[in-house]
Amino acid sequence: MSWLDRARSSLRGRLALELTIGVVVVLSLMFFALHVVIRDEIYEHLNRDLSLRSSAVALYAAAHPGAESIAPFMPRFRPGAHEDVFQIWDGRRRTLARSDSTMRDLPYFEGTVGVPAYHDVVLPDGHRGRAIIQKFVLPAGDPRGSLTVVTAEETEKFEGLQNRIHEMLLLSTVMAIAAMLLIAGYSIRRGLHPVQELAHALERVDPDDPDAVLDAGPLPTELQPVAASFSSLLTRLLDALSREKRYARSVAHELRNPLAEIRLLLDVGSGSDEPDALRATMRDIGATASEMEQTVEALLALTRYEAGVESPQPEPVDLCAELRRQWEAVATQARNKDLDVQLGLPAERWVYTDSALLRRLLANLIGNVIAHAPRGSGVFLESCGGGDLRVINAAPHLTPADVPRLGERFFRVGEADGAAHAGLGLSLAGAMAQVLGLHLGLRLRDDGFLVTSLGSFRALPQSIGGDGTGGSDAP
Repeated sequence: MSWLDRARSSLRGRLALELTIGVVVVLSLMFFALHVVIRDEIYEHLNRDLSLRSSAVALYAAAHPGAESIAPFMPRFRPGAHEDVFQIWDGRRRTLARSDSTMRDLPYFEGTVGVPAYHDVVLPDGHRGRAIIQKFVLPAGDPRGSLTVVTAEETEKFEGLQNRIHEMLLLSTVMAIAAMLLIAGYSIRRGLHPVQELAHALERVDPDDPDAVLDAGPLPTELQPVAASFSSLLTRLLDALSREKRYARSVAHELRNPLAEIRLLLDVGSGSDEPDALRATMRDIGATASEMEQTVEALLALTRYEAGVESPQPEPVDLCAELRRQWEAVATQARNKDLDVQLGLPAERWVYTDSALLRRLLANLIGNVIAHAPRGSGVFLESCGGGDLRVINAAPHLTPADVPRLGERFFRVGEADGAAHAGLGLSLAGAMAQVLGLHLGLRLRDDGFLVTSLGSFRALPQSIGGDGTGGSDAP
């Protein structure tokens, strides 16, 4: 890879290359612009002086027929000062006069009356010079007819000055380019330092730490949105990794015992030739497999809710009607446990929420209460103002220290009537409540009753479905 390709592949190299090209182009244009301006100024000054001298020579020559040479009166035209020369021709191109410093004729140019013309010429002594040609018409009766005056001046001294100025300009330009490149390199390194700090901060993030944060320190305004996006992405990534780890640990934890149980049942059943024993073994295996399936489905649902995969689709829902449907679904189970169920619900209570998620949430809460309530105990469900719900059931097996842990996965305590459960019911309920924007609260009263509250519903006017009046009923 060439150095140009390496520079293009690096942000620092790309900035340095573009700045270098820009600085070189700008200063080069400035150099050529100054070169043109200085050259024009020098030649403008030279042309002005030549025009004044030529006019002086022409006026003297016109006023002194036969004695046109002005060299005796102007030292710069004498032999010792060869830098300035002149020559005068009449209308028939005869030389009338020339400077004493000129041993040979100057080049003759056809001039236009009243219009001076400038030419770069080689003087008779071989030096480069600048000449002005002016043609003047003499008064009638003057035998000379007209005068053509050529005045020239050596330009090598001006060219030397111009070259020195150019050398100084070129040296200044090169030094300016070098200085600007050094400043640009330093500025690029300092400017990209926050980017390097951000990269180092990303490298320091520990993906195994669930509380890891991106700490890049104070950043420039341009990098703050990038850091915020990285931080948000990092949080989501760590949350996803944490959910996946929790799911893997939960599956490994919960399926270990059922799998061992299935293997034991198979070992025992394979040693029997009795059809009844084999059928009983298959039923036990089926029940264990069903329990495993329910556990996996619950874990998957919990992971989806925590990841925000399922988003609510709000619509008007009659909360009381949905509660009655869920109680009717578990009425047989409640009667089998001799539970005294009392409902304190109005005729209707309209809320704005996702009906499918609410149905699953209520089924989970009610099923959890029925599964854990002691046989022959009472269960109370009532609706408070604004559509908030409270479910009250006896929980003699709970202590105040257990209440904060009821929402943890696989937390089991006091399995009533020996009923097996995975300990995921309230975890699922809490996740679904969070998706719906509801508040799920748990409180253990002094009389041993657990109060489960579900609040923060978005209530709708009761005129949607009726007058909102009603009394208590029971299945």
